[in-house]
Amino acid sequence: MARMDRRHPRGRYRLRCARNSARRGFSFSGATALQPPMIKLFLADDRPVVLEGWKRILAECPDICVVGDVTSRAELVAKVRAAAADVLLLDLSVADPGTFELLRQLKQERPGMRVLLLSVDGQDPRAPEMLGTGAAGYLPREHSPGELIAAIRKVAGGAEYVSLTLARKFVFQQRAVRERPGYETLSHREYQVLCMFSSGRAFSEIAAELGLSRKTVSTYRSRILYKLRLTTNADIIRYAVEHRLRP
Repeated sequence: MARMDRRHPRGRYRLRCARNSARRGFSFSGATALQPPMIKLFLADDRPVVLEGWKRILAECPDICVVGDVTSRAELVAKVRAAAADVLLLDLSVADPGTFELLRQLKQERPGMRVLLLSVDGQDPRAPEMLGTGAAGYLPREHSPGELIAAIRKVAGGAEYVSLTLARKFVFQQRAVRERPGYETLSHREYQVLCMFSSGRAFSEIAAELGLSRKTVSTYRSRILYKLRLTTNADIIRYAVEHRLRP
């Protein structure tokens, strides 16, 4: 191939085209080198060892780049904003309490960012509402590496992701809610917390008696409010009295 003459106008034009094409992933001959767009992923989990495990798994994915991580909610929003992440992998241990408020805040700060939630047991009754509030996907912690990677790619592409197992559970849960009194849909622990709240016990007292952290008690309270469609502690007390609930 003849050498391009930079002094000739046509030669200078062809040289610029070659450079621009190379930057965009094209060869000068017109062949296309298509590569998937890089997914900028941010990780949030209160367990450092889990974060390191995720990083090792995701290091094998050429289209996923981890741009940051946090172990607490306090620094989450600011760091996500600075990292300009495409997808946030958010464990509910960091989001609770106040998950819905956090999802709305993240949506306001980073409208284009997709949020993929992880739950301890995959049975949080708030999951359908979370998907409607700002989350793009929902996974149980007990997932395979392949499922995690597939979920990240799917939500990054603009779709929503819920595992088949969870989708089935959501259907059964909704049927149960329609067919049974609200308090019968509570787990044993949730029912305990409900009764203790209704007797005027404080968070610290409930946590000490049940051997739980205040944060865990707060999570149970959030689930109770959602399942029973209540708003405040006063609503919990009134509900328990009206239904004559006892420990």
